[in-house]
Amino acid sequence: MDNKAMPAPKNATDLPKWLDQQALLNSLESSNVRPWHIVIFYDQFDGDGDNFNSGTLEEFWVRPNSYKRIYTSWEFNQTEVATDKGLFRRGDQRWPKPAELRVRAEVVSPFSYADTLKGFYARDFERTFSGHTFQCTAVEKDSQLSDPTQYCFEPGTPILRYSHGDTWIQTVYNHIFQFQGRNLAREVEVTDGGKPYLKLRVETIELIPNADTLDLTPPPDAVGPLGDRISGVSVRPIKMSSPKWPASLRNQHFRVIVEIVIGKNGHVLSAHGISGPPDAYKGCEDSVREWLFPPYLVTGRPVEVEMKIECSNN
Repeated sequence: MDNKAMPAPKNATDLPKWLDQQALLNSLESSNVRPWHIVIFYDQFDGDGDNFNSGTLEEFWVRPNSYKRIYTSWEFNQTEVATDKGLFRRGDQRWPKPAELRVRAEVVSPFSYADTLKGFYARDFERTFSGHTFQCTAVEKDSQLSDPTQYCFEPGTPILRYSHGDTWIQTVYNHIFQFQGRNLAREVEVTDGGKPYLKLRVETIELIPNADTLDLTPPPDAVGPLGDRISGVSVRPIKMSSPKWPASLRNQHFRVIVEIVIGKNGHVLSAHGISGPPDAYKGCEDSVREWLFPPYLVTGRPVEVEMKIECSNN
């Protein structure tokens, strides 16, 4: 099979260029946004549809390396303060889980996942929902490698109304309003595999009129600044290779867990197998060392990441 990338179709556009345009229309993190304060209420649901966690996210944002975020929920209570000296944390010291990160991203930066993709393009198409046709954009690369991510907009407008995430996540944006010229959703519903996952409601959003007087001093009992190497976060690879298993294991079903360190440039610095058939360690380690990740940024600066990766043979 020819693995060369296929040329982009005629109706495709450069993905970074498209994302830059969207940041000016549907995001609160672009360079010309004035400082803001937001309060988001959220409910989280399990696979049976039960509401097992509820909380609020409050944020005072001045710029990417100057903000305060306060998570308060049944499961997670944390205050983060970012300054030019780094990131400081009070309360729970773990990094927010994917659902907690999504609470913020769906309202403030709904294109954050697509922004990590490299070598992809954006292709426009139409999609019908309940008899209504929407203008949509798919994230694609070629016939060999595509991504399920797509975004759909109110016809004839730049208003984001629907997105399909990188897995089974789907999001609907309702009660659209404008803030600083951006289109934001007052209510957001997120499903996972068709089942309720998150319900979000923007309770408060306002300008911070005197950002210079905003107190962003880390609390005395805060931990930080956080170091150059962190753990407890999950980073998705943007380039992968498949393991080469020894002949003696090729017809077996197994999985290997490898501990890795991702460098500040996204390349894997080390990989060490910790579970699974020992004879399979090398195949997974060698493969993962060739993977590439987007640099993980903390207050705009890249850091090293310790995490675990799974290789499986099915």
